[in-house]
Amino acid sequence: MKRLSKIRTELPEMLVLEILSKLPVKSLTRFKCVCKSLSSSFQTPFFITQHHQNNLRNNNLNLLLQRRNGNTYSDLCYFSQLSTEKGQNFSLKQNIHLPFVEYNFSHDLIVHGSLNGILCLGFGDDICLWNPSTKEFKILPPSSVQRPPSLDFTSLGCVGFGYDSQTDDYKVLRFVTNFFSIDIYGESRFSHATEQVDLYSLKGNSWKEISDPGVSAHYATLFDIYVNGFYYWHATGASGSLILSFDIVNETFSTLPLPVCEGYVKDI
Repeated sequence: MKRLSKIRTELPEMLVLEILSKLPVKSLTRFKCVCKSLSSSFQTPFFITQHHQNNLRNNNLNLLLQRRNGNTYSDLCYFSQLSTEKGQNFSLKQNIHLPFVEYNFSHDLIVHGSLNGILCLGFGDDICLWNPSTKEFKILPPSSVQRPPSLDFTSLGCVGFGYDSQTDDYKVLRFVTNFFSIDIYGESRFSHATEQVDLYSLKGNSWKEISDPGVSAHYATLFDIYVNGFYYWHATGASGSLILSFDIVNETFSTLPLPVCEGYVKDI
Protein backbone atom coordinates (compact mmCIF):
# COMPACT_ATOMS: atom_id res chain seq x y z
CA MET A 1 0.00 0.00 0.00
CA LYS A 2 1.38 3.29 -1.07
CA ARG A 3 1.97 5.79 1.70
CA LEU A 4 0.09 8.98 1.08
CA SER A 5 2.20 12.11 1.34
CA LYS A 6 0.89 14.83 3.61
CA ILE A 7 0.16 18.13 1.95
CA ARG A 8 0.52 21.20 4.10
CA THR A 9 -1.54 24.17 3.01
CA GLU A 10 -0.92 27.59 4.49
CA LEU A 11 -3.51 30.30 4.17
CA PRO A 12 -2.39 33.87 3.48
CA GLU A 13 -2.07 35.90 6.66
CA MET A 14 -4.57 38.55 5.53
CA LEU A 15 -7.17 35.86 4.82
CA VAL A 16 -6.63 34.35 8.28
CA LEU A 17 -7.07 37.76 9.92
CA GLU A 18 -10.20 38.44 7.88
CA ILE A 19 -11.72 35.16 9.09
CA LEU A 20 -10.71 35.80 12.70
CA SER A 21 -12.14 39.33 12.61
CA LYS A 22 -15.60 37.77 12.38
CA LEU A 23 -15.20 35.89 15.68
CA PRO A 24 -16.43 37.15 19.07
CA VAL A 25 -13.94 38.65 21.51
CA LYS A 26 -13.95 35.59 23.79
CA SER A 27 -12.74 33.38 20.94
CA LEU A 28 -10.01 35.86 20.03
CA THR A 29 -8.82 35.87 23.63
CA ARG A 30 -8.31 32.10 23.48
CA PHE A 31 -6.27 32.43 20.27
CA LYS A 32 -4.07 35.06 21.93
CA CYS A 33 -3.06 32.56 24.59
CA VAL A 34 -1.71 30.00 22.10
CA CYS A 35 -0.12 32.15 19.39
CA LYS A 36 2.07 35.21 19.99
CA SER A 37 1.97 36.33 16.35
CA LEU A 38 -1.84 36.36 16.38
CA SER A 39 -1.81 38.22 19.68
CA SER A 40 0.30 40.97 18.07
CA SER A 41 -1.96 41.07 15.01
CA PHE A 42 -5.06 41.54 17.15
CA GLN A 43 -3.57 44.78 18.53
CA THR A 44 -3.03 46.45 15.15
CA PRO A 45 -5.34 49.33 14.14
CA PHE A 46 -6.26 47.39 10.97
CA PHE A 47 -7.60 44.37 12.86
CA ILE A 48 -9.34 46.47 15.52
CA THR A 49 -11.15 48.45 12.82
CA GLN A 50 -12.02 45.33 10.80
CA HIS A 51 -13.41 43.54 13.87
CA HIS A 52 -15.48 46.57 14.85
CA GLN A 53 -16.93 46.95 11.34
CA ASN A 54 -17.95 43.28 11.29
CA ASN A 55 -19.74 43.79 14.60
CA LEU A 56 -21.57 46.78 13.16
CA ARG A 57 -22.72 44.76 10.15
CA ASN A 58 -23.96 41.98 12.43
CA ASN A 59 -25.61 44.47 14.80
CA ASN A 60 -23.44 43.19 17.66
CA LEU A 61 -23.23 46.53 19.41
CA ASN A 62 -22.08 47.16 22.97
CA LEU A 63 -23.72 50.11 24.67
CA LEU A 64 -21.71 51.38 27.64
CA LEU A 65 -23.08 53.55 30.42
CA GLN A 66 -20.57 55.48 32.53
CA ARG A 67 -21.38 55.23 36.24
CA ARG A 68 -19.90 56.13 39.61
CA ASN A 69 -20.02 54.55 43.07
CA GLY A 70 -21.31 57.57 44.96
CA ASN A 71 -21.67 61.26 44.20
CA THR A 72 -18.19 62.68 44.84
CA TYR A 73 -15.11 62.96 42.64
CA SER A 74 -13.24 60.59 44.94
CA ASP A 75 -15.65 57.75 44.10
CA LEU A 76 -14.58 55.10 41.61
CA CYS A 77 -15.87 55.26 38.05
CA TYR A 78 -17.01 52.17 36.15
CA PHE A 79 -19.03 51.24 33.07
CA SER A 80 -22.13 49.08 32.62
CA GLN A 81 -22.58 47.06 29.43
CA LEU A 82 -26.22 47.11 28.33
CA SER A 83 -28.05 44.57 26.18
CA THR A 84 -29.21 45.92 22.81
CA GLU A 85 -31.06 42.88 21.50
CA LYS A 86 -33.94 43.62 19.14
CA GLY A 87 -37.40 43.81 20.64
CA GLN A 88 -36.13 44.15 24.19
CA ASN A 89 -35.63 46.99 26.61
CA PHE A 90 -32.10 47.75 27.69
CA SER A 91 -30.93 45.33 30.36
CA LEU A 92 -27.67 45.10 32.28
CA LYS A 93 -25.24 42.51 30.91
CA GLN A 94 -22.28 43.19 33.15
CA ASN A 95 -20.40 45.90 35.00
CA ILE A 96 -16.93 46.62 33.63
CA HIS A 97 -14.45 48.06 36.11
CA LEU A 98 -11.46 49.96 34.82
CA PRO A 99 -8.31 47.80 34.72
CA PHE A 100 -5.98 50.68 35.53
CA VAL A 101 -7.04 51.61 39.06
CA GLU A 102 -3.43 51.18 40.18
CA TYR A 103 -2.52 54.09 37.91
CA ASN A 104 -4.78 56.40 39.96
CA PHE A 105 -6.65 56.96 36.73
CA SER A 106 -10.25 56.19 37.53
CA HIS A 107 -11.27 59.20 39.65
CA ASP A 108 -13.03 62.08 37.89
CA LEU A 109 -12.72 60.27 34.55
CA ILE A 110 -13.42 62.14 31.30
CA VAL A 111 -14.50 60.30 28.15
CA HIS A 112 -12.94 62.30 25.30
CA GLY A 113 -14.49 60.10 22.62
CA SER A 114 -14.88 56.60 21.21
CA LEU A 115 -13.93 55.07 17.88
CA ASN A 116 -14.02 51.50 16.54
CA GLY A 117 -14.67 50.08 19.99
CA ILE A 118 -11.84 52.06 21.64
CA LEU A 119 -12.48 54.69 24.31
CA CYS A 120 -10.19 57.70 24.73
CA LEU A 121 -10.20 58.53 28.44
CA GLY A 122 -8.60 61.36 30.36
CA PHE A 123 -7.75 62.15 33.96
CA GLY A 124 -5.70 65.19 34.84
CA ASP A 125 -2.66 65.26 32.58
CA ASP A 126 -3.02 61.60 31.57
CA ILE A 127 -4.73 60.08 28.53
CA CYS A 128 -5.58 56.41 28.10
CA LEU A 129 -6.86 54.34 25.16
CA TRP A 130 -9.01 51.46 26.39
CA ASN A 131 -10.77 48.58 24.64
CA PRO A 132 -13.53 47.41 27.03
CA SER A 133 -14.15 44.23 25.00
CA THR A 134 -10.59 42.91 25.29
CA LYS A 135 -9.83 44.73 28.59
CA GLU A 136 -6.61 46.04 26.99
CA PHE A 137 -5.47 49.61 27.60
CA LYS A 138 -2.56 51.91 26.91
CA ILE A 139 -1.54 54.89 29.01
CA LEU A 140 -0.08 57.41 26.60
CA PRO A 141 3.49 58.49 27.39
CA PRO A 142 4.11 62.09 28.49
CA SER A 143 4.38 64.51 25.60
CA SER A 144 7.92 65.01 24.32
CA VAL A 145 7.05 68.37 22.73
CA GLN A 146 9.43 71.12 23.85
CA ARG A 147 7.79 73.85 25.94
CA PRO A 148 8.89 77.50 25.85
CA PRO A 149 11.50 78.56 28.43
CA SER A 150 10.58 80.61 31.50
CA LEU A 151 6.90 79.59 31.55
CA ASP A 152 5.07 79.41 34.87
CA PHE A 153 2.71 76.53 34.16
CA THR A 154 0.78 74.78 31.40
CA SER A 155 -2.94 74.05 31.11
CA LEU A 156 -4.19 71.12 29.03
CA GLY A 157 -7.25 71.89 26.92
CA CYS A 158 -9.43 70.05 24.41
CA VAL A 159 -8.54 66.53 23.29
CA GLY A 160 -9.42 64.93 19.95
CA PHE A 161 -9.29 61.23 19.07
CA GLY A 162 -9.40 60.00 15.47
CA TYR A 163 -8.37 57.34 12.97
CA ASP A 164 -6.09 57.92 9.97
CA SER A 165 -7.32 55.48 7.30
CA GLN A 166 -4.34 56.18 5.01
CA THR A 167 -1.67 55.16 7.50
CA ASP A 168 -3.90 52.79 9.55
CA ASP A 169 -3.13 54.75 12.70
CA TYR A 170 -5.02 56.16 15.67
CA LYS A 171 -4.13 59.72 16.65
CA VAL A 172 -4.76 61.87 19.72
CA LEU A 173 -4.73 65.66 19.49
CA ARG A 174 -4.28 67.87 22.55
CA PHE A 175 -4.35 71.66 22.95
CA VAL A 176 -1.85 73.10 25.45
CA THR A 177 -1.79 76.65 26.86
CA ASN A 178 1.47 78.02 28.29
CA PHE A 179 1.15 80.79 30.88
CA PHE A 180 3.82 83.41 31.62
CA SER A 181 4.11 86.05 34.32
CA ILE A 182 6.34 89.02 35.10
CA ASP A 183 7.59 90.36 38.41
CA ILE A 184 6.21 93.81 39.29
CA TYR A 185 7.59 95.28 42.53
CA GLY A 186 8.11 91.84 43.98
CA GLU A 187 4.71 90.48 42.90
CA SER A 188 4.16 87.92 40.18
CA ARG A 189 1.59 89.19 37.65
CA PHE A 190 0.14 87.42 34.64
CA SER A 191 1.84 88.58 31.45
CA HIS A 192 0.65 86.53 28.49
CA ALA A 193 -0.14 83.02 27.23
CA THR A 194 0.86 81.03 24.16
CA GLU A 195 -0.79 78.03 22.52
CA GLN A 196 0.68 74.73 21.36
CA VAL A 197 -0.91 71.64 19.79
CA ASP A 198 0.48 68.15 20.50
CA LEU A 199 -0.33 65.18 18.25
CA TYR A 200 0.17 61.56 19.33
CA SER A 201 0.54 58.60 16.96
CA LEU A 202 -0.39 55.16 18.34
CA LYS A 203 1.56 53.47 15.54
CA GLY A 204 4.75 55.34 16.37
CA ASN A 205 3.98 55.68 20.10
CA SER A 206 5.29 59.24 19.89
CA TRP A 207 4.25 62.89 20.18
CA LYS A 208 5.02 65.80 17.88
CA GLU A 209 4.04 69.45 17.66
CA ILE A 210 1.81 70.75 14.86
CA SER A 211 0.93 74.31 13.90
CA ASP A 212 -1.40 76.19 16.24
CA PRO A 213 -4.67 77.17 14.47
CA GLY A 214 -4.67 80.64 16.03
CA VAL A 215 -8.12 80.24 17.61
CA SER A 216 -9.28 78.88 20.98
CA ALA A 217 -11.25 75.61 20.99
CA HIS A 218 -13.97 75.18 23.63
CA TYR A 219 -14.69 72.11 25.73
CA ALA A 220 -17.91 70.40 24.64
CA THR A 221 -20.60 69.57 27.20
CA LEU A 222 -20.69 65.91 26.13
CA PHE A 223 -18.41 65.04 23.21
CA ASP A 224 -16.70 66.93 20.46
CA ILE A 225 -17.78 65.95 16.95
CA TYR A 226 -15.75 63.49 14.85
CA VAL A 227 -17.06 62.67 11.35
CA ASN A 228 -15.32 60.99 8.40
CA GLY A 229 -11.77 61.78 9.48
CA PHE A 230 -12.46 65.35 10.65
CA TYR A 231 -12.71 66.64 14.20
CA TYR A 232 -14.88 69.68 14.97
CA TRP A 233 -14.90 72.10 17.91
CA HIS A 234 -16.81 75.24 18.74
CA ALA A 235 -14.06 77.88 18.88
CA THR A 236 -13.44 81.60 19.27
CA GLY A 237 -11.22 83.68 16.99
CA ALA A 238 -10.51 87.37 16.48
CA SER A 239 -13.81 87.79 14.63
CA GLY A 240 -15.91 85.88 17.17
CA SER A 241 -17.39 82.37 17.35
CA LEU A 242 -16.68 79.84 14.61
CA ILE A 243 -16.20 76.11 13.96
CA LEU A 244 -12.65 74.74 14.05
CA SER A 245 -11.96 71.53 12.14
CA PHE A 246 -8.94 69.23 12.07
CA ASP A 247 -8.10 66.82 9.24
CA ILE A 248 -6.74 63.65 10.89
CA VAL A 249 -5.07 62.41 7.68
CA ASN A 250 -3.39 65.63 6.53
CA GLU A 251 -2.95 66.97 10.09
CA THR A 252 -4.18 70.45 9.19
CA PHE A 253 -6.66 72.89 10.74
CA SER A 254 -9.32 74.95 8.99
CA THR A 255 -12.22 77.13 10.13
CA LEU A 256 -15.89 77.34 9.16
CA PRO A 257 -18.49 80.01 9.95
CA LEU A 258 -21.25 79.09 12.37
CA PRO A 259 -24.70 78.49 10.86
CA VAL A 260 -27.11 81.39 11.14
CA CYS A 261 -29.15 80.96 14.33
CA GLU A 262 -30.84 83.02 17.01
CA GLY A 263 -29.47 83.35 20.51
CA TYR A 264 -26.20 82.29 22.10
CA VAL A 265 -24.31 79.28 20.73
CA LYS A 266 -23.01 77.28 23.70
CA ASP A 267 -21.97 74.05 22.00
CA ILE A 268 -22.03 71.99 18.81
